[in-house]
Amino acid sequence: MWSGADGASAERTRLAWRRTALASTAVVLLTVRLATRDRFTVLGALAIAAALLVWLAQMWLTQRRIHAIDRHEPTEVMRALPALSLTAIAFALLAVVLVLTR
Repeated sequence: MWSGADGASAERTRLAWRRTALASTAVVLLTVRLATRDRFTVLGALAIAAALLVWLAQMWLTQRRIHAIDRHEPTEVMRALPALSLTAIAFALLAVVLVLTR
């Protein structure tokens, strides 16, 4: 763990990444709820599968970033943030598809 002010900063960053993972989990659960609200369809199953794949990607990115903090490699964030942005866009597109097909 980093010492002093860097230690507090690293801990705040680690907690922020954990909150991101928690928010992503909530989004997946809401996606499952939306996909199965009226009845279970093929489109709903595909939406759930896509949401789970995006969620797994976000969990992998989150864990990778937390481990980079522990290893004192702050440059890893430069690759993680664009990938995380793409997963957020994927969730948004998935939501649009589900809403428009209802």
